[in-house]
Amino acid sequence: MSNCKHQGSLWPVDATWNVVGVQTLGNQTRERYEGETVLDSNIEHLRTQYEITAVLVVGHTRCEVLEDAYERWVAPDSDSPAGIEARLDPLVSLVEDGFERGLLAESMPLRTVRNRLVEYNVRQQVRFLQQALPPSVTIAGYVHDQDGEYSSFPDKWYLVTLDGETEPTTIRTHLPEDTSVHVAGLLT
Repeated sequence: MSNCKHQGSLWPVDATWNVVGVQTLGNQTRERYEGETVLDSNIEHLRTQYEITAVLVVGHTRCEVLEDAYERWVAPDSDSPAGIEARLDPLVSLVEDGFERGLLAESMPLRTVRNRLVEYNVRQQVRFLQQALPPSVTIAGYVHDQDGEYSSFPDKWYLVTLDGETEPTTIRTHLPEDTSVHVAGLLT
């Protein structure tokens, strides 16, 4: 789910579907409510209104929100308004988790950290949706590669996770044969 403009549909969506875009800060699919982690209220509202058959989580390699979360992890800033802190804290935790898992390293160039963080965030948001939505809902995670990080050609969309699967070879086996989708991963 994203407000990113794309020419054509990203699989599994096709042109005949009624598609609703939900724009969230750092493509987060969850939020904190009364001490609990719950489905983002915008997504929850749609779920009560429609029968959802697929959800696309779309990140992009120039995500300034994730860059801000990284900077807050490196040098915490307590002067931000509470609302901003509440929305950025889960992403700062995601940055910390990425370093703890060894997916990110301080020796990496900032651009590499940012791009790997974008993919890791998409994966984690998809993983959360798998727990929050029925198993009948297809959940795909894409990264809009604006910088040519996944190949030498920028401005392409890459499927990086499908229903929680992150291995590109395995993802391809779950795609219909007539589907033309770029599948890749920086973290595999």
